[in-house]
Amino acid sequence: MSESDRKVSVGTTGILAAPGSLSGPLACAFFASMVPAPFPSFDPEHFSVLRAFLRWSARRALRWFYRETVVVPLGVVPASGPVLFVGNHPNDLPDVLLGLQACPRHVRYLATIAAGAGGAAGKGYVAMGVIPVTRVRDARKMRAMGVDMAAVNAEAGRRMAQAFAQGHVVGVFPQGGVHDNPQIGRLRTGVAMMALEAIDNGSVYDITVVPFGIQYEAPRTGGSDAMAVVGRGWSLRGWRAERLAQGLEAGVSALTDQLRTSLVAVTRNAPDWESRTECDELVAAVAAVAAVHPLATTASPAPLLERAAHLVPLAEPLVVNRRSDAATPHAGRVHTFVSELSHLVHEAGGLRTSARDHARMLQGVGLAAEARLTPLWALLLMTPAALIGWLTHGPIFWVVWRLAHRFAKARSDVVARAFVPGLQVVAAWYLLLAVVAISALVLTGEATWLSVVVLLLLVTQLPRTADVAVAWRDGWRGRALVWRVQRWPAARRAEIVRVAEALRSEWRAGP
Repeated sequence: MSESDRKVSVGTTGILAAPGSLSGPLACAFFASMVPAPFPSFDPEHFSVLRAFLRWSARRALRWFYRETVVVPLGVVPASGPVLFVGNHPNDLPDVLLGLQACPRHVRYLATIAAGAGGAAGKGYVAMGVIPVTRVRDARKMRAMGVDMAAVNAEAGRRMAQAFAQGHVVGVFPQGGVHDNPQIGRLRTGVAMMALEAIDNGSVYDITVVPFGIQYEAPRTGGSDAMAVVGRGWSLRGWRAERLAQGLEAGVSALTDQLRTSLVAVTRNAPDWESRTECDELVAAVAAVAAVHPLATTASPAPLLERAAHLVPLAEPLVVNRRSDAATPHAGRVHTFVSELSHLVHEAGGLRTSARDHARMLQGVGLAAEARLTPLWALLLMTPAALIGWLTHGPIFWVVWRLAHRFAKARSDVVARAFVPGLQVVAAWYLLLAVVAISALVLTGEATWLSVVVLLLLVTQLPRTADVAVAWRDGWRGRALVWRVQRWPAARRAEIVRVAEALRSEWRAGP
């Protein structure tokens, strides 16, 4: 579809309309009698037990795997009105869950029907207001299931238009699936097509497009950090009007390119994985040094991970410069200092791409870094509950992780399979523990209604003990890293201070 055609299809009615010929309430009234009958309304404000449980499970899955997940608000999601929430998709299910966390309103995702065609997954789709679509790559599976792909996608367009008409947030991953690549590639055009049809068929006057980028310091490493960066929103109708006023094409192709540009601004991109790793290490090291000495280019009271997200647009071109034939001495010096610090962080037991671990290493050599260590007294108080948590969850966590690796078909599937069916395996484990405990009460003659009820109540608190166990583990790991660095020879610690100061000065000096 291109703007030179100046006509778009309205739903499945075959009615054609010229964009811009009608607008606002008049357009809504004109098309109201021409669009197909609306689908049953989905109300995100209406309480759903299943939806609440799914959100609760999502928080648990993220907390048990990642050390910290933060939302970086470069922009905001409007408090009301239709929103197209556009994200990248590098790590499967965690991307979806972090998108839910990034948006203060309920997100209705556009998702492939192959992932939730029936059973419990299908019910979850309904509870979350998911709009099902099909993909070309799923054609064989869809035919085997007897699914009419064209009909499903036409219905998805209608559902998406209805969601916008009801003022909902629709979440999409326009890459067309999970892409384990170091950069945003070409986007599929389907999302742009449906968005333009929604504003042209009179179901809604305008749509705010808000990009969100999921940035991982180590996407498939437990105990690492993740960020959901919310970008600045823009008016879809305003974008098209501006393009047309400049005599530029403003159809599906142009909108797809604009969506990609918006995503690039909130994600981490590199031409290859080696460059990507180098950029992540640079961001981590500079963010940690900035926490000690605020830099002129990044001075901000923002927390450490938020500061790291702000550094990404500055780090990416520097890495490209260093790896080019016209590399500047500045880029080479920054790389040398960053490489030294990241190597030392790894030697201390931390992650080379973790801003938090860099900051903890700096704290270990006496610099007042933003390390956010858990107080020792708190760790000691948490120990009994953490011990219970690890005794009851350690074995099943190991089983879940081994199964995830065993059955993952691609590298990006591993964490998703640890989440689902991983959480279902954990639930089955809880049931088994309850059955074993009740059986023990019966065999010992101690079973009473009161004892059984108390036991079942204790079982419901097992997820909280897992929360404590994971927090305790992360707390001790942080302190262990600091203590390990503090035990290094004085000369070595002095060298870390020297390199950190050199990186600070070089970064502040610029090219």
